[in-house]
Amino acid sequence: TAQAFKDADVTVKQDIYLPRIHVASIETCGIISEFNSVTGQLTCWMTTQAPHAIRTVIALVAGHVGLQEDKIRVIAPDIGGGFGGKVPIYPGYIIAIAASVVTGLPIKWIEDRRENLQADSFARDYHMTCEIAADKDGTMNALRIKTLADHGYADAACNPSKWPAGLFSICTGSYDFKNAFTEVDGVYTNKPPGGIAYRCSFRVTEAVHAIERMVDMLADDLDMDPAELRLKNFIPSSAFPYKSPMGWEYDSGNYEGALKLAMKKIGYDALLKEQQEKRERGELMGIGISSFTEVVGAGPSKDFDILGLKMFDSSEIRIHPTGKVTARFGTKSQGQGHETTYAQIIAEELGIPVADISVEEGDTDTAPYGLGTYASRSTPVAGAAGAMACRKIWDKAKKIAAHLLEVSEDDLEWEPGKFSVKGVPEKVSTIQDVAFAAYTNHPQGLEAGLEAVSYYDPPNMTFPFGSYICVVDIDSGTGEVKIRRFVAVDDCGNIINPMIVEGQIHGGLTMGFAPALLEEISYDEEGNMTGGSFMDYLVPTAVETPKWETDKTCTPSPHHPLGAKGVGESATVGAPPAIANAVVDALSHLGVRHLDIPITPEKVWRAIHKNGS
Repeated sequence: TAQAFKDADVTVKQDIYLPRIHVASIETCGIISEFNSVTGQLTCWMTTQAPHAIRTVIALVAGHVGLQEDKIRVIAPDIGGGFGGKVPIYPGYIIAIAASVVTGLPIKWIEDRRENLQADSFARDYHMTCEIAADKDGTMNALRIKTLADHGYADAACNPSKWPAGLFSICTGSYDFKNAFTEVDGVYTNKPPGGIAYRCSFRVTEAVHAIERMVDMLADDLDMDPAELRLKNFIPSSAFPYKSPMGWEYDSGNYEGALKLAMKKIGYDALLKEQQEKRERGELMGIGISSFTEVVGAGPSKDFDILGLKMFDSSEIRIHPTGKVTARFGTKSQGQGHETTYAQIIAEELGIPVADISVEEGDTDTAPYGLGTYASRSTPVAGAAGAMACRKIWDKAKKIAAHLLEVSEDDLEWEPGKFSVKGVPEKVSTIQDVAFAAYTNHPQGLEAGLEAVSYYDPPNMTFPFGSYICVVDIDSGTGEVKIRRFVAVDDCGNIINPMIVEGQIHGGLTMGFAPALLEEISYDEEGNMTGGSFMDYLVPTAVETPKWETDKTCTPSPHHPLGAKGVGESATVGAPPAIANAVVDALSHLGVRHLDIPITPEKVWRAIHKNGS
């Protein structure tokens, strides 16, 4: 990498800071802990994204005083948002549990909003020095990033053990770099704990922001169109599976297709012409692009563990005699729609109506062991476990159907919901017939019942991607930024439920818009926090949120049983650099090269008037 920089025709270098922010979920953290001194049973109802991991941690820490794991029950009921902020174990949880054990009484701890914003774990606070080396024709050859991460007085991050800095090494993004180097140093300060992966897969947001800002700065230095520079340097679709210089194996991608679709949808060439005309009139208009690659779906267990717990996930599916289904998973929804998505997977695999499928998760006494929901891992890992459990059931169902129809298994044909005999289509056995027979008329020698458990250990991560284009207009008198249009093209592989994916993207775009223009937690010289309440921590409402325009490409993951990739965090990752690039583009002819987010009206106004513009 160092040699590539020495040989480069062009280098760009920039210090980029992503400030500390908070997940600010609609419900704060809380727990009710009840200890039964007669049975020795501890029951905790709590706002956690990972119930089984929490139970194991409690047992490891407090097993010596009698809190053994089989006597601990963690229940995560409906949760009002998590976004990574409800993975850690907070002091309030520990104190409530200890107090209930000591007193024998139920103990409740519920945060208020100020406590939530000021004392809970935080995200970002990354100081990055970024460099790109390129040829004069725009070919990008090398990337180098050095990062200082402020983790406060303790590291609250739930990172995989092998990657204490998270997955920041995805920083080469969608581009075919031959050389890359990155290092991340964590420092402890007297701030509250940091390191939460706020709606991103273990530091991916920071990495994407860095590379997408740097690509725009390189385009500016080379006097190249930012879209043209990206298209020139994308990993070609024929190169997948692609081994990145940082060691990742990207599963599949079509980056050129996503960007070209976004350009067509927004009318990119017409916007460039409009921008030039507006500049001649002294008006400020900017166009920003972000072409990002995510890495989600942790495991695989050979690489990923948390506190030694391998990052597989699980599904247990039971078909009752009447053909109804109870399906339990090791994840925990916080509003992502697991009940719908998982039921659709089962319905698609077995042909059972969605209305006949009950999905349960979040209770360690009933759900199979799993690592929980974060890092866009639910569909890539637990959803795959559900599909694999269904396929085990299907194998057994076929044997029972052959018994009922008095034919060989090889003589059966399947269409969702029923087996039929080849050449005799009227001779059928429905999945409901099979389910009843599994308990009343199964073949001798075949175990009764119709259920299966799958612990799915993915062979690789999945790599969703997208291209976003943002158009902004800026009021030169006040510095106010207005997002006129925002087109988001996402590719998350095969989509199970389009409405849920659309909702995830819309929510993610709003949560990306927020840190780009509004949200920040900072401290003055005396250590006083700004952003400690919703009076000054500016969460966007429907009034400020732009209208999002979305579209999709589909590049299935070749190793996933359903070809799905995960989408819950993509928009939060891709939106901030698109907005930042648009604002800087609007001001670039005034000599503005970079602005750290959040790009507030004051920052913009000062940038405009810095040189008397």
